[in-house]
Formats: sequence, structure tokens, C-alpha cells
Amino acid sequence: MRATGHCINSPTRDCRVVLCRAKPSMNRRLPTASKALLYVAQAAVVAAIAYNVLHLRSYDLRVPFEYQGDSMVILMYIKGMLLNGWTFIIPQLSAPFELNAAAFPIMTNADWLIMKAISLFTSEPGLVLNGFWLLTLALSAASSTLALRLLGLGRVYAFAAGILYAFLPFALLRNVAHVNLVYYLVPFLALLAVHIAGGLASENDKLIRRVAYGACIAQGFDYVYYSFFAVLLFAFAGLVGYVGTRSRRVLAVAATAMALVIGATSINLSPSLYSWYSAGKPPEMNYKKPAEAEIYGAKIRRMIVPNPHNPVRFLAQWARRDQASTFPNENENTMARLGLAASAGFVLLLLVSLRLLRLPNDESGAMLASLAPLSLFTLLFVTAGGAGAVFNLFFFSDIRAYNRFSVFLAFFALAGLGFVLRAWPRGRLGKRIAYPCVAVFGVLGLYDQLLDCNLPERAVADTNQYRADRDIAAHLQALYPAGASILQLPLTGFPPGYLQDRMLSYDHLRPFLWSGENMRWSWPSFSQRHRAWQDRLAGTAPPAMLDAAVYSNFDAILVDRYAYKDDARQLVSALEAAGAVRKFDHSRYVVLDLGTAGDRLLAKVGAPEFARQRAQWLNPAIRVAWGPGFYDAETSAQGVHFRWSSRRSSLTLVNESPLTKKIRVDFDVASQAAGTVQVESGTRRWHIDSRSEPSHASLELSIPPAAQHTLSFQGEVARVVAPGDPRELYFNVENFGYAELAEEAPDKAVVADTRGRQQ
Repeated sequence: MRATGHCINSPTRDCRVVLCRAKPSMNRRLPTASKALLYVAQAAVVAAIAYNVLHLRSYDLRVPFEYQGDSMVILMYIKGMLLNGWTFIIPQLSAPFELNAAAFPIMTNADWLIMKAISLFTSEPGLVLNGFWLLTLALSAASSTLALRLLGLGRVYAFAAGILYAFLPFALLRNVAHVNLVYYLVPFLALLAVHIAGGLASENDKLIRRVAYGACIAQGFDYVYYSFFAVLLFAFAGLVGYVGTRSRRVLAVAATAMALVIGATSINLSPSLYSWYSAGKPPEMNYKKPAEAEIYGAKIRRMIVPNPHNPVRFLAQWARRDQASTFPNENENTMARLGLAASAGFVLLLLVSLRLLRLPNDESGAMLASLAPLSLFTLLFVTAGGAGAVFNLFFFSDIRAYNRFSVFLAFFALAGLGFVLRAWPRGRLGKRIAYPCVAVFGVLGLYDQLLDCNLPERAVADTNQYRADRDIAAHLQALYPAGASILQLPLTGFPPGYLQDRMLSYDHLRPFLWSGENMRWSWPSFSQRHRAWQDRLAGTAPPAMLDAAVYSNFDAILVDRYAYKDDARQLVSALEAAGAVRKFDHSRYVVLDLGTAGDRLLAKVGAPEFARQRAQWLNPAIRVAWGPGFYDAETSAQGVHFRWSSRRSSLTLVNESPLTKKIRVDFDVASQAAGTVQVESGTRRWHIDSRSEPSHASLELSIPPAAQHTLSFQGEVARVVAPGDPRELYFNVENFGYAELAEEAPDKAVVADTRGRQQ
């Protein structure tokens, strides 16, 4: 690039200021149709690499590449789309009601639209998921190549860098487990940030803005993580560009990009926000804490480390020494590894930021001057203990895994490496030496990245699990050819978060994924309404639970033996003694039919009472909403249901009926050390003496129609110190339940335990 201006050779002037006045002489417009062959060839190379590395020749693509963990949730949405057309409502789940899946803010409508197109050719959830992820590899390669070309890099380097970017360890290690983190739009967002930081000094200004603005809108309709960081990046790029040029147009472009992302994100999340407004926020949506930004932040050490199986000896030794050092908080942040090529670019950009690498007075220098501050900003924000943790401390903690923004850093690094290689090999001899070295380093870098693919190691186990789950679903379908509503035990929430003996977090989803549309399942419990029903059910013993299941319109109970230390023998025996009939027995699952028990219960209570009880279970007048301060429900070894509370907490009783309801609320309070728990309701206040032995409280309340009643708790007790548990535990509330009373009466409360006192 040539430029005009009297200060182009002045070492005291910022080359970005000159470049924004310059008349570029090189034409880098969007490739014509003939040049599109570059992207076709690249897609073929990506497909060939994926075919060999993933061993696709012998892999059954109906089996998800990752068949456990978070990929199960994505499969749930895909199955819902296949059965019902889209992902917002899944009637087959959360029986006896339905799952409002939009309430979980994982809205990725742009990705789902692509999956919808794939689903026109197959009804296999695993094939849709795998096909989408494989497609995004090619899309990531193409988008990064196009973005690098628009920045001014040559075709050969952009082609190779695009392949490196597509096969980042970030993609291979996560694959479909975090498929919402595919990053095919990130290069266009990063491209616009570089363009803004450089003062919009490109003859492709209009083209860059059009492509990037479209990506901003598309990203807004995708997972919120990249949308959040793109807004921060545009704001910083606007500041850098304005300081370099004093041009308000730079600020206007940055503000436009931010507005497009924020506007599209707001529309994308509107179904979730409306669900929260109309039905209440789901019970377990407050599981993220500011401190987790420190846990899941990126680590420079992990980003630049090679693979331990690298063929270069000293690189492999470096990686193995790192593994053996047992650094703390090694989690998904290990997936932010950049690979050798991007690591080299990352280090070079750091040297530029520290002014340890002198910039040439040409276009490459100007680009490096824009890339360096963006890379440094990204690093300072995403690293453990960085600006991201400060942001979470003062604003909100929903964005906590800052290592995920390493894909922005990887693009900046590959772009920076390209401009360094373009600027520094001088003379014909230098270029002759440099090009073969770069080619060898690129091949070694790609090989190092591909070593992170661990799919073949899991393929056999995942395939066997897939076949076993399909067999179970087929058995259940054969037992109930006309369909059935099935209660799944144990009762868990969503997201469950913890293992229960041998049962994994999302295992309750497995039968649903391979069953037909006429089968209904009780999991997940992900609404205030469903949780109130489940909490009420959890407080019943097996005989009463069986009646409750019948009243709730279930046809069978599916018990997962893996969740119980005794393989659920005690539970199954108790349910059979209460009238359930064992219809299917498996090493993992037991199916108990409720048909006979339902007939007996109907004959026992009569049709009117049966109908009344069913209405009470399916349309309860009172809903219990556990509020801030209370943690997820737990069950002790003795079968006691309880919730830990922080020092201050609250719960709300919602009367959803058109009548005034008088209820009696019963619960026990316990703490590790002796003290007092204060319960407040409006103008009334009670003190309950608390210690390790539970103190019982019984409160009678009258709640007007369509109104709610809040109980506030405050513990004047010592905090429980639990090693490794970051929660603030003060006291717990046990066996919480309520009963409707026949007659209305003024509000009153009685603390049943003799140690209690009313105030």
C-alpha cells in the first residue's frame, strides 16, 4: 500500500493517522465468482481433514460425537424441533405439564435455523447435531479466510490460516458438547473491530461494514456469549480508533455495530424474558456466581502450551511438564489452547503492545498497530483475575466462562502472524528461506492442533451407550404402543449440576431422545409450576407417591437404578407393595405400571373425589416459589428433604385460584450452632430457636385470590464452614409443605416447638 502525506516517514507520527488519509493503490474487493473456487477447495480440504481425523469412515453419524454432559441438552432441543417444528415448547417433557424450553436462555435461533434445514433430510437427532457441527468447521474456515482477505492478507496465507482457525483445539475439544459455542461468525465481528480500531482506513470500508453488520445481526440471534463480548470489543475499538483519528465517524460505526448486536440479542432473548415475566424465573437459574469468573477465566499458560504428543521433543516435554504440575482450577479453560501458529501470533502481538517489536511504516505496520491493542484488551478481559472478574463483581455474573472468548484472540493472533510474515522477510533470499519455514511450521501447527481430537477415544463407549438407550426406548414404546406418561425417579431439577451415584446429570433425557412423539416424560423440572408440583410429590412416602402419580395422570414409573446405592431395591419394593406392577426389569431401569393401582384408587375414593384430587394435583391453588438466598433442594441419607439458606432468604406462596385460600405451612429449621431464625410475613414477625435438632414451625396464613405471600428468613446463627463449598450456609429448612384448611381465618402463626416464641 502506498500513501500520500508529508509525515509518512516521520517516526513521531502514528501511522494510523496517515493511513486514514491515504489513497490505497491495491484492490481487495470481495472475491468474484471465479475466486469462489478458493472457498470450495478449502471446504474440500476441511472435509478431508475431518473425515480422517474423526475416523468418519467407520463412525455411525447417528451417534452424537459427545454423548453426555451439555450435548444432551442440545439434543433435547433438536429432538423437540424434530417432533414439534421448533424448540420453544416441548410438550413431551415436564409431564404432567409441558416444558417451556424458551425459559432457558440458551437461545441460538441462527444455529437452530441451520439445524432446521438439515432436519429436512433426516429425523435423527444425532445426525442433525453432528452434521451441523461438521458444517460449522467449513463455515469457520471460510469466514476467517474472507475476513483475512478483507484485511489485506494474501490468498495463500488466508487459505491456510482459515484451516488452522477452523480446527482450533477449542473446536475439537468441545465439539458438540458446547455446540452453541461454534464461532463461524466471530471472524466477521473481529474484522469489524480491527477496521474500527484502524480508523476505517480501507478501500473496502463499505464492504467490510455490510458483511460485518450482517454478522452482528446474525450473532444477536445466536448464543449470548459472543454477542456480549462483541459489544465490549466494539466499544474499545471505537475508543482506539477515535484516539488515533479524532473522527466521529469511527464512533458512529462502533455505536451502530453495538446497537445491531444489542437489538438482535434483545429480540432473540424476548421469549425467555417473556417466560420469566409471565411464569416466573425458573427455580435454578441463579446458580452462577461472580467468583466463577476467576475459576473459568483463560490462562496464558494453557493458551500457548503445545500438545503433550507433539512430535517435536522439547514441545512435548513442555506440555507434559505442565500436566504434571497440577495447577489449580484446570477445567474447561484448558480448551482455550491456541495451537502453535496462533500462539506465535499472540506472542508477537504482545511484543508489539509492549513496544518491543518495531512496526514498519507501511500497511502491515498499521494493521499490527490495530491488532495489538485489541489483543491486549481481549487478554486483560478474559484472563483469570482480569477485567472480566471485576465486571462480574459489579454488574452480573451470567457471563462467567471468559476462556470462551479466546476464539477472538485466536483470530487476532493469526491475522497478526500474517502481517508480521508479510512485513519482515526482506529480499529474495529472505523470502526463499522464510516461505518453506512458514509452510513447515504451518503443517506442524495443524498437526499439533489435530492431536486434541479425542473423539476416536470415546467412539466405542458412546456407540454402545447410544444403542443401549435406543433399545430401552424401543422396549418402552412396545410396552405402550399408544403412548404413555412416565414419571421418572429420582426427582431432579434442571440443570441438575451434580451426579447421583452412577447417574449423570442429564441421564433422564436419554429415553426421550429416541422415543416417539406420543411418549411423555416428567423430566425436567424447570418451571415454578412444575417445581411446586415436584416438591409436593417429593414430600410423600411411596404409597402416597403412587396415589399422587395416578392423580397426576401418569401411566408408569421409570426408576433409574444408577441413582441409588442399593440399585433402588428398597424403593421399588415399597412401590410394588403400594400397588405398582413391575412390567419391565433391566440392569439399569425398572418400569412400574400404574394401571391396576389407578383402577383400585378410583374404586376406593369414587369418581367425584378422584376428579377433585386430580384437579388439585394438576392445577394446585398454591404455588411455592423459592426465592433468593435458598439453594437447590437436597435429600439427606435418612430421606429428609431440605434446602440450605444463606443468612437472608425468602420464599413466596402464590395463590393462583380465584378464591381466598387459607393454608397451614409446616417446616423444620435446623442449624449447626444454636441461634435464632427470624421469619417475617408482612407486619408479623416470629423467632424460632434453632440448633442441630430441628425446630418445627406451623404457620397458618390467608392468601387473597390471585395474590402472593412472602416469607422472609434471617438467621442469627453462625455460618457453616464446609471445605470446598463456596455457598454461604447458615441454616436449613426441612420438610417444607402446606395443607389447605377448610375455613378462612385471620392470619396467625404458631411455632409448634416449645422453644419458639411469637413476636
